[in-house]
Amino acid sequence: MSIPIIAHRTCPLDAPENSLAGIRKAKELGADGVEIDVRRSLESVPVLMHDRSLRRTTGVPVPVRLAPLFLLRRLRLQGTQEGVPTLAEALEALPEGLFMAVEVKDARAAPGTLRLVRQRQMEGRVLLWSYRERAVRLFAREAPEIETALLRDDTDPEGLRRFLEDATRFGARGISAHWAAITPQFVGEAHDRGLRVYS
Repeated sequence: MSIPIIAHRTCPLDAPENSLAGIRKAKELGADGVEIDVRRSLESVPVLMHDRSLRRTTGVPVPVRLAPLFLLRRLRLQGTQEGVPTLAEALEALPEGLFMAVEVKDARAAPGTLRLVRQRQMEGRVLLWSYRERAVRLFAREAPEIETALLRDDTDPEGLRRFLEDATRFGARGISAHWAAITPQFVGEAHDRGLRVYS
């Protein structure tokens, strides 16, 4: 069984993180999938951004949720001429043969994210991930045909036990765990629950 290689935050060593250029670069470098982070603009449009603030990636110290779409389009990801992409643009830019893991950072971006995936008929090429219980439950309930994963950074035995229990309880079909948690025992316990494991 081959293990899929997923380009985290697109390809941040070769292109700006969470960028359309990074999505294309992931394909060039031979990745099987690409992971992006999604937050919402002032108008609740799902956009690609890891941090709560735009400061680190654009130099502008504004929270993403307070940034109108026209501003996000005018800003430039540092070192490029590319603006902050919308999820719609990212889905459109996804090269043939690549899947996309969409990590929803803000649970309030979950409904819009799911709506876009459905509108673009990308259910078979997208995984929906989140640390947020509300987002995972929504995805599992409203889109059982799409693989949903719960993310956690726990590495202690008690935290990992709760992690697996919560993933099952929330209806997730997978988990994404900290690399230090990846042991044969933990992976076996996850598989016993029917959960796919990512790291």
